[in-house]
Amino acid sequence: MLIGVLLGIAAGALWGLIYIAPLMVPEYNPVLVALSRFIAFGLISLPFLVVFRRQLRMFSRADVWESFKLPLFGNVLFYCLLTICIRMAGAPLAGMFMAVIPVLVAICSNIRYRGSESAVAWSKILPPLAVIFLGLVVANLTEFERAAAMSAEGGMDYWIGVGFGLAAVCSWTWFSIMNAEWLLKHPQHSTGAWTALQGVTVLPFAVALFGILAWPFGFMDTAVTTMGPAPWKFLGVALMIGLLCSWVAMICWNRMSQLLPAALGGQLIVFESVFAVVYALIWRGEMPTMSMTIGFVVLMGGVLGSLRVFQNKGKSEVVDQAREAGAGLEAGKLAANRESVNSDGTVGD
Repeated sequence: MLIGVLLGIAAGALWGLIYIAPLMVPEYNPVLVALSRFIAFGLISLPFLVVFRRQLRMFSRADVWESFKLPLFGNVLFYCLLTICIRMAGAPLAGMFMAVIPVLVAICSNIRYRGSESAVAWSKILPPLAVIFLGLVVANLTEFERAAAMSAEGGMDYWIGVGFGLAAVCSWTWFSIMNAEWLLKHPQHSTGAWTALQGVTVLPFAVALFGILAWPFGFMDTAVTTMGPAPWKFLGVALMIGLLCSWVAMICWNRMSQLLPAALGGQLIVFESVFAVVYALIWRGEMPTMSMTIGFVVLMGGVLGSLRVFQNKGKSEVVDQAREAGAGLEAGKLAANRESVNSDGTVGD
């Protein structure tokens, strides 16, 4: 479990870079930056088709379809929706929506797997989730105030942005649960091969969407030249986020999804928000506010409480299995004794 948690934290630390990438290239539309990330992800993944060629032969046509569908809706669509939300309703609102995702993933996972071994009693999982949500709210108090101010001034554009933000939340929640479910059902598949397949299958769509929406003379940035105002800086940022935020982060997240229950693994997306705030503060040269510091401390307490719930669940399952094994041995001895009585009229030891 510890390795899975560390992989989830690593993925969150890398995904946090996504939020400062547009700040590195302010000359470019954020949607264009988001799409460039997935194009770079796909191009980086291409050589790995050769590296993982043996493992890739194990994938069926249905697996290839899943490798396209999952990142399409959970990565490309999610970040496009999120960037549109940021443009129309502001970053504070987008941050609020991100704060809901880890709690929502845990609740939806527990509902989906109710009655199975993956489910956790609501009385045990809801208290740490409530603490996590409280920590996120306290940490983002100033952002909530900004969002409230923007809602009063933004008019119809603000509420359209709210719609895009809600769609982004649904997109990532669905991806987190379904991607983890697929990986848990297919432990024989390499996470490296699965990640490479996800990057390559989504590449043509990302390129097409890039050309239609953004570059050049599309619906966005129609005045931008073919390579844009700062081509080398843009390409460098695209390569960085494609490698770190997509390739490496997805390998960490996919491997984590094979090791942890979906209800627990989904909560670790909270570290994306934590690191995004830390990176933004470093970028702006600011110190965290008191409410932000208190909120992060409360948040970490909730995460640790959630980990303890799943650790205790794992221990209780081991105890139950040991009891079942012991009961099986006792039943076997009784059966052997009865057979001994029936055969020679004596009682066996």
